[in-house]
Amino acid sequence: MTARESDARISDGQEPRELGAEEPEGHQHRSAVDGVDVAPVPRAMLRDALGSGDLVVAPGCYDVVGARVLEAAGIEAAYLTPFGFQAADAPAPHAPHDPWERYLDRARELVDAAGLAVIVDGQAGLEGNRGAAERAADAFSAGAAGFVIEDRQGFGKDRPLRTMAEVGREIATVRRELGRETTVIVRTDAVRDSLDDARARCESYLDAGADLVQPLMTRYLNYPDTPADRERRMSAYQFLLERVPADRVVAHSPTGRHLPVSEARRMGFGLYFMSQLLIASAVTGMTHEIAAVLADEPGPTPLLTPEDLATLTGVGRWLENRW
Repeated sequence: MTARESDARISDGQEPRELGAEEPEGHQHRSAVDGVDVAPVPRAMLRDALGSGDLVVAPGCYDVVGARVLEAAGIEAAYLTPFGFQAADAPAPHAPHDPWERYLDRARELVDAAGLAVIVDGQAGLEGNRGAAERAADAFSAGAAGFVIEDRQGFGKDRPLRTMAEVGREIATVRRELGRETTVIVRTDAVRDSLDDARARCESYLDAGADLVQPLMTRYLNYPDTPADRERRMSAYQFLLERVPADRVVAHSPTGRHLPVSEARRMGFGLYFMSQLLIASAVTGMTHEIAAVLADEPGPTPLLTPEDLATLTGVGRWLENRW
């Protein structure tokens, strides 16, 4: 399959292969936000962006301020990162006890707060015993423009992998729940064992109906960043791309430092997850600024003024009463 053909398959929202029974006309899921589907535009925006032929960068986002920062920076998509969510999560007394429900609430908040296509990780270790259909329906109701499933059994990096046939059946289930407008992404952890297996799984998952595949390249991101290690990393990607269309691949780097955006764009990748970029930069910036203030020294970078913060976050009315 050519990149042009795969672009067309993503941009027109058609499934790459029949998965059995036809989906009824007019998908019936409604958002839990005021009983209305709040996300048709972000969903279409993500599909249009993926079909444009250019790289879509999706930093990990975990709060409303981060969503508004991304929107102000011209970013179109955000990945609701389970790590960032859990690091920032402190349930209020009125909040749902179930962490999955709180996670979905955060997705709704991000969708409502900014014009971003929010991609929800559907196997975050927060979902308990919910099956694929329930998780997908929950994500749709929360306004997800994209939904990620994985091929490992349960949560944990050393968990065994399911068979390709099992994952294929889950892809069909998720596709039926999400409809055609939501982008289905399948992550494979097979790279940890074999690039050959990872490549075969990527092909299988695309054939089963996934829009994009994410080979988890952590094994190649743990090297020191030397020229030899970069070459090893890029060789692994090139091996996968011999049989998997680049524009159907989700590249990833926790902070975007392992794979320059220019290189990801040159290779033709469709989507780039930077899952911990915002939380890492926020914690780093807070740590440096606190140290500078306590030492009565200039901070490492100029801070935004209260007026700038009010404009960015949309709380100007609050500021008017206090400054």
